[in-house]
Amino acid sequence: MKRYTILTILTFAVLTMQGQTDTIRFTLSECIDYAFANSYERQSMEMNVRQQEESLKGAKLAYAPSISASLGENLNHQGTSDDVHFGGNASLGANLSLYNYNTLRNIEQQKIILRQTQYQNEQYDQNMVINILREYVTVIGEMELIRYQEKIVSTSAQQVTEGEKKYRLGAILESDYLLLEAQHATNETNLLDSRNSLENSLLELKILMSMDPTKPLTLELPTDETIEGLKTLPSRDYAIEQGLKNMPTMHLTETTLELAKQGLKVAKGGYVPTIGANAQIGTSHSNFENFGEQLKNSFSQSVGISVSIPIYDRSQTATQVRKAKLSIQQAELDRQQTELDVRNTMTQAYTNVETSLAKYDSTTKKYQAWQKTLDAYNVKFRLGAITTVDLLQQENNFISALNEYIQAKYKFMMDREVLNIYMGE
Repeated sequence: MKRYTILTILTFAVLTMQGQTDTIRFTLSECIDYAFANSYERQSMEMNVRQQEESLKGAKLAYAPSISASLGENLNHQGTSDDVHFGGNASLGANLSLYNYNTLRNIEQQKIILRQTQYQNEQYDQNMVINILREYVTVIGEMELIRYQEKIVSTSAQQVTEGEKKYRLGAILESDYLLLEAQHATNETNLLDSRNSLENSLLELKILMSMDPTKPLTLELPTDETIEGLKTLPSRDYAIEQGLKNMPTMHLTETTLELAKQGLKVAKGGYVPTIGANAQIGTSHSNFENFGEQLKNSFSQSVGISVSIPIYDRSQTATQVRKAKLSIQQAELDRQQTELDVRNTMTQAYTNVETSLAKYDSTTKKYQAWQKTLDAYNVKFRLGAITTVDLLQQENNFISALNEYIQAKYKFMMDREVLNIYMGE
């Protein structure tokens, strides 16, 4: 299977150890490589390819000559005589298929089946990659959210400390101070929930990777430059064209059509003669007197060619031909439907990227605006120019914008890379 160059997210670092915790730090491509290497189901599917390769070798060997030898000794006794006679024979023969239409067609069928099996593996790999990608993006999104939430908790802790001083000095009401404490507790709870969610998502990722669930794992976060690079989109027509060329489901339906066409050729094989050749040498003896002379005098050789010509098979071949033609028509309809499905899939995937990119851009501006607003309100609060309620309202607006921004950011990354996978890039 061709290697998916799916994400340009994090192209550095193979395996590194972090501190004393022996935590494995993976990029997405390393997650995929690990899954490919450790998935028992994938290894089983690779065995199917090997088995089909052996089937193809066996089909090709049908044209090799078959050679057999026989040796025999016997004892003969007749009537009431006491005479016992010994006799024996030996022969070596070979048969060679000079022309067998069905054997040729079987070889072609096995070649197509081998490609079909390989495409089935590609389809499995594609689904595995997409599933790992989804969970990977979920994890790094939660990691980034936690990073921001930790800063929010630290900031709210400082606000509680400052609020306590103001309360003791009579600069704010007790209710304002309690609001600060309540907000800090809420921020801590949100952080705890996010950490628990991250652990669950990491577990799901480990399961997809066939990794020991007790093994510590962390992931690299993408840089801003990486995400900006994903904003360069191919044209819609190019994306659809690449999807039609590279989607395994398209290849599978095409091989099904090829097999149907081969089935017609096989059916027509009932009209075609077969030609073979044979050769044999042998000798015999009737007793052990003059044994060598007997073998010499009995030594024989033969060679021949045989032709088998079908004449009438009760219209069985004609029936098979008609059925094979119907199978071709059905396979062609399936191919056309699959092509339509792929076009629809690629069009939807491309639309998803456009939509998620637009949302990512808008939520980025919204997040940046609320961040600046919150920074200004923090200054005003420290100077006593606004109330606690005003500050907490702006903080909640910022947190809401932050959540939307992170969700939109990784939704865009997910949609963009799924499009790349469908395009075979």
